[in-house]
Amino acid sequence: MCKQDCFLKTVQKIFLALLIFSIIHTPILAKPVSAQDATLPVYIVQSGDTLYDIAIQFYTTVDEIMAVNGLSNGDSLLVGDRLLIPGLEGMQGTLTTEYIPLGANLRSLSRRTQSDPASLAKLNKFTSQSELFVGRRVALTTSEATQDLQTLPALKPGQSWLEFALLSGQNSWALARLNQLSSPNLALPLDPYFYHSGEEATETLAIPGIRSMMIDNLPLMQGETYVLKADAAENVSLTAELAGNKAIFFPYENGELVAFGGINALQAPGAYPLKISVTTSENTNYNFDQWVIIKPGNFQSSIDLMVDPETIDSPEIAEEDARVMEIVTKATPVKQWNGTFKYPIAGSGCVNADFGSRRTYNGSDRLYYHTGIDLGYCEGTDVFAPATGTVAAILPNQLVRGNLLIIDHGLGVYSIYMHLSEILVEVGEVVQPGQRIAILGNTGRSTGPHLHFEIDINGTPVSPWTWFNREFP
Repeated sequence: MCKQDCFLKTVQKIFLALLIFSIIHTPILAKPVSAQDATLPVYIVQSGDTLYDIAIQFYTTVDEIMAVNGLSNGDSLLVGDRLLIPGLEGMQGTLTTEYIPLGANLRSLSRRTQSDPASLAKLNKFTSQSELFVGRRVALTTSEATQDLQTLPALKPGQSWLEFALLSGQNSWALARLNQLSSPNLALPLDPYFYHSGEEATETLAIPGIRSMMIDNLPLMQGETYVLKADAAENVSLTAELAGNKAIFFPYENGELVAFGGINALQAPGAYPLKISVTTSENTNYNFDQWVIIKPGNFQSSIDLMVDPETIDSPEIAEEDARVMEIVTKATPVKQWNGTFKYPIAGSGCVNADFGSRRTYNGSDRLYYHTGIDLGYCEGTDVFAPATGTVAAILPNQLVRGNLLIIDHGLGVYSIYMHLSEILVEVGEVVQPGQRIAILGNTGRSTGPHLHFEIDINGTPVSPWTWFNREFP
């Protein structure tokens, strides 16, 4: 009798355990997943995201995102939430956003993300390659299959795809399919290609010989500084040019290359090609243009100044300009400054005329701009060095600039001091931040005692305020 009762109790316990297990492990869906939902890509919410921002990025609406995800107005958006994005039926993977890097084009982005170029164009509403400009935020699809894609070394002129694949330990046909080529024979020299490295991707730049390259101080604006930083995988030489102004690369910390550039304050806003040339250690050249946007600066309106007509357009002024340009376009390879630049006079104000302000002279229609900031003597007449540098030139009695002092801070960066009454340093002297270097005055083309303070990069004047407020590079 006990045996039968014990057996029944054991069966009951087993049945109860199985019932509880089935209840616990039965999935409960928060909302039915339709066939349409299953084909929509997913975006993972990042810090700072709002539904409005996400809708704008993916060319949809807040209402449509809420509807497809079963959200209501009271629902909060949390970092890590997975949102289906409507209007992108048929696309697979996880959606991410990033700023278009230097060297990227539609073909390289498609290969890196293993997406169809047409789908990528649809996702971002591209109508031409020219819309892939540096600094534009672009939407991409990723999956586990793309997490380890790295940039292959460049296919050199005369090198076959088979040799290329063997040297990199890859199957030539599999590598061709991965890079959206119907045949290995269609591979082109110096085109960007990718391979599975087995490790998380760290090199996705489509420039042979360069692991990474970035442009700093975006968005680019009239009268502003920009910095190019490159991490070279090998010994390479780089040159860059934007809107007619060259940026010179120098070795920097940890093998990095850095180049400073300046944008003329009168440069017309719009799209311009940033031209970069790479020469590898094997003397292979690679050139590419990347479109960037130059935005308008915020400058004061035009004012008309009455000055001596001989100080406007004359052979003497052209000669003076040439003397100064010869000095400030010689880039020395060592960065001398640290941190932000200090204000060159006592106090922090006393601005008589700001950088970039538009001006005409003696009623002329010709438009000029102010290449620096004019500082008065509200708290004294002493002029101080804003940063460590070497005195590059002292030019007395210039027609426009008066008594002129120029300090070289390295990497193409110069500070310039005009209209001085007295200069207290010598050529070749290394000055330190806060060191008394001159006394402001009223020499040259000047309407009253003041200091004209200017920062030039490779001969292009840029806003000093940027250098007062942020550290480069």
